[in-house]
Amino acid sequence: MPGIEIKDPVHGNVELTDFEERLADTPDFQRLRKIRQLATANLVYPGANHSRFEHSLGTLHLASRIAEKLPLDKDEAEKLRLYALLHDIGHIAFSHEAERVTTKHLGTHEEIGTKKMLSGEMGEILLERLSRKEITRLGKSAHSEAITSDIGADRMDYLKRDAYYTGVAYGMVDEQRIISKMFLEKGALGVEYGALEASESLLVARFMMFSTVYLHHTVRIASAMLERALSVAIEDGLDPKLLLGKGDGEALALLAQYRRAREYSKSIEERKLYKQAYSLSPPQFKESEIPKLEAELSSLAGCDILIDSPASFVKLSGFLVRTHAGKRQEISKISELVRSLKSAEESRKKALVLAPAQFREKAEKECARFYS
Repeated sequence: MPGIEIKDPVHGNVELTDFEERLADTPDFQRLRKIRQLATANLVYPGANHSRFEHSLGTLHLASRIAEKLPLDKDEAEKLRLYALLHDIGHIAFSHEAERVTTKHLGTHEEIGTKKMLSGEMGEILLERLSRKEITRLGKSAHSEAITSDIGADRMDYLKRDAYYTGVAYGMVDEQRIISKMFLEKGALGVEYGALEASESLLVARFMMFSTVYLHHTVRIASAMLERALSVAIEDGLDPKLLLGKGDGEALALLAQYRRAREYSKSIEERKLYKQAYSLSPPQFKESEIPKLEAELSSLAGCDILIDSPASFVKLSGFLVRTHAGKRQEISKISELVRSLKSAEESRKKALVLAPAQFREKAEKECARFYS
């Protein structure tokens, strides 16, 4: 498979076939260079400027190693590599943070990605090898678990990559051990018991990355401001489809064209962020109640109030572990350590009440009075 080698700081040499190189050179794929993997986290971790582009290459690299182990035939391995390379092609600027606002307008990034793979230059190239049905099934095959699972190529790459670029010590993953013990049966991905500790370590690393990086309170503040900017811009006439071809910087410039969104986008760009005025642990309201609460607290404090409620990220259903006796069980049924992560998450979960810096003290007093 003649192609190219790309030097990656996380995995070393990443090899692409000629066909994969042609896909990577399309405008839709090159756009991923302009979308940071961690959205606003660079406001806390200055090194976190890595992109969806390099993450996609890293995911391809790990998927190739997994395909060799499972093992898959040539056609299955090729499709797995293609899905790994293109699994994030549907992300818009600021990725998941923006998607929480735009999904109802544009669909999920998976749905957007499928449309991109069926159209334009990328669609023309893919249709040389695959039918339209095969393209739509790339992320839904029995083998896609090798990408999307808790021990899949996507997660293993972003944990290592995010840890590398943020400089934290929590994202270390022994992917060689995990891949060496992988199996795939009836569409379910799992590992032999000998990789239990390496798999537990991956899940603990993910927990620590969420606690330390992804849900750092300042990252959450910037994300909440970004989401509000998107929401009000769309309310004021922004066509969400304009975001489909934008990178992060271009999206901020687009938001600045709308009066209500301008202050938020400018504050993000200049890192003049809201401050945490109050926190609730655990959150004492439903997601649907947030707009009403924000309005009430804004009225009391005499300023703009945002409330950020954290999403749950620990799930107890997961991949399979095959014991020495040959029995297959979900890892949470076998590992007390994994089960403990859920209670640890609940004990740390906090909803944040946010206010402009100059109103923080007043907002704190009004929140304390409101919740007393």
